[in-house]
Amino acid sequence: MAQVNLHAIDGCRHHVHMREAPGRPRLEDLSCPLCRGSLERAKGRHGLVWLCRDCRAGAVTLPVLRRVAPRGFINDAWQTALRCGRRSRLVCPACAEPFVEVSVGGDDPRIKACVRCFWVWLNPEALSTMLGTRKPAALR
Repeated sequence: MAQVNLHAIDGCRHHVHMREAPGRPRLEDLSCPLCRGSLERAKGRHGLVWLCRDCRAGAVTLPVLRRVAPRGFINDAWQTALRCGRRSRLVCPACAEPFVEVSVGGDDPRIKACVRCFWVWLNPEALSTMLGTRKPAALR
């Protein structure tokens, strides 16, 4: 059983125990929820990201996203996801539960988040913005 530290909205650390269960993929064997391609773990400027080489989308954890996005934006989006987010047709690659979609306004009006795993799914444009101009090895 692996122990993973995750930040909660209130800034407290919570310890979540994840068991390898039949039918639940290991972090090394995750599939892209958009195109079913293989997600590859890569080191981004602000932490680990999971990238799809085929469609160039990917996922980050909430603690990584907190390093790059304004605190108020993240807190509002996460609270909305917990309270009244809309169930997405995409499922989290880590736990296979549906993402929750949250409207955040602007040009990219929906964030897809897994409130169970603290993962946030990013479209290719948002992911490249987060990673900066350096392309990770997984996408080369």
